[in-house]
Formats: sequence, C-alpha cells, structure tokens
Amino acid sequence: MKKIRHFIEFQFLLGLGLTTRWLSRQALLRFGARLGDIIYYCFPVRKNVTVTHLTSAFPEKSPSEISYIARGAYRNLGMNTLEHLALPNLTRDALLDLVVFENLDVLKEAQARGKGTVLVGGHFGNWEYPSCALGAAGYRLGAVVAEISNKYLDKEINDHRRMTGLEVIPKGTATRGIVRLLRNNGIVGMLMDQNAGSRGVFVNYFGRLCSAPKGPASIALKMGAAMVFGASIRQPDGTIRVVFEPVIIDYEAGATEDNIRDITQRCTNRLEHYARLQPDQWFWMHRRWKSRPPGENEVARQMSS
Repeated sequence: MKKIRHFIEFQFLLGLGLTTRWLSRQALLRFGARLGDIIYYCFPVRKNVTVTHLTSAFPEKSPSEISYIARGAYRNLGMNTLEHLALPNLTRDALLDLVVFENLDVLKEAQARGKGTVLVGGHFGNWEYPSCALGAAGYRLGAVVAEISNKYLDKEINDHRRMTGLEVIPKGTATRGIVRLLRNNGIVGMLMDQNAGSRGVFVNYFGRLCSAPKGPASIALKMGAAMVFGASIRQPDGTIRVVFEPVIIDYEAGATEDNIRDITQRCTNRLEHYARLQPDQWFWMHRRWKSRPPGENEVARQMSS
C-alpha cells in the first residue's frame, strides 16, 4: 500500500514539474506561494507547530504578525518545492544568473588552503539552488543529503541535483564520500539546523537549547578543512542572494566536545541572525527543539516539544 501511495505522490509531483516548463520565474514563484497556502490551511498539525515555534521565538509579536510570518514560511516551502521541480528546465547560464553570490572571495580563500572546505548553512531561503549553482560554476562540491522515504522521489530529486554538476553524498554512508572530497580539496555542503537527537550537541537557538549535528565542526577539525557559513536570501526580483562568511576554527584545540560546541554555536548564531531578518524564509515547521538535554525539567521539556 505504501509503495502505491509513493508512486501516486511521485506522479503528482511529476505533473507539477511539467507545468513549470511554461511558467516564467515570477509566475513560478506565485504558483509556489499558492501551493504553500494550500499546505498551510490543509495540514493544521504542522501549522500549529509552526505557530508555537514562532510565538516562542518572537514573544513581542502579535498573533496576527505570527500568523503572517507562518503563512510566509509555508509559501517559501511551496516555492522551494516548485523551484526544485523546475531545476531540469534551467540552463547552466540561467541558473548562474538566478543565484547571485556575494563574498565569493571567502570561499576562494578557504579553498586556497588546499585542505577542502566544509560549507554549512540551514533550511533558509532557497537552500537547494546555491549548491547546484556552485556545481554548475565548476566547483567540486558534494552535498550531504538525507534519504527520502519515497524511493521514486528520492531518485528523481538526486538526479536533478547531479544534472547541475553537484555530487550527492547519502547521509547514511557519508563518511567515505566526505573524506574523499576533502582530501581532493573539494567542498562538502551540510545543512546543520535539523534536530540531531542524542547524537548532537546542544546549542542555543532563539533563546532555547536544541540539538545540532556535530558532524560539520568535527569533520573540519579532524581533517584540517576550512569552514564557511552560507545563507541564501530571496530577493524581491526573484533572484537568490547568497552570502558567505568565514568560520574561525581553533585547530590546535582539537575535536573536543567544547570546541565542537563553540563552532556549532557560532554557526547557529549566524543562522539565527538571518532568520531574525527574514523569519518567513526559515523552516519553522520542523520540530527543531524536540530533543532535550539530560536533566531538563518537565515544564521546559513540554514548552520545547
């Protein structure tokens, strides 16, 4: 039954993908925003999670302001969905015109060290196109991606990514691919704003502790790789502005828990900076604060669920 449902979902998304061939950039974004509205009103459980997270993050905002941001976050999700389906329609030049890189010298300087670069970011703005654009621009970049339960959709999405020159590194077997890429002075892209459970390190995000993956900081420390934070921000004209920032690392301190936490916290601080500037562009529907640190009292645990 699950296989049939996955196939139907896949065919539906393929149909949506076909419609994107005849849409202009602005029409695509409008269609994606409407898709986000449908998801927002039809799935109240995730909507409630989104509103709860936003209310905690922005206690100074009114309920109407929170609802406005929540709806914007769903619109961003809808736009991301259609943009990914439209990726095969974009030529290399069209993709590079759409994604505008700022501070690219930061990435070039990191690469000049010759030990590879760990490029970290979050589910903010359009989180797919920047890595694809770097691949299209000739950078050797591999993205660590989680497997989607729908096998049809998982293959289709990864095929879209590979078409741009991006290497796909499955999260479950990522170590070998990451080491190989960094040893050849490649770039490893990793998103670091998903709940990492008991395997993660607890950092502060919007005033609350959450579990973040240790991987990016740990890998950079152990491999001697440079680290760069990147954020993609949607612009009113439909382009995607990408900002790079260097992440300072104390390699001599080693891959200790404290050093990993410090690096991860500083990267999380940068993501929060951009999420405060454009809150409707972050992925608030994810249960980011689900895992709790040992010893936390029950009241705080319930508030973070």
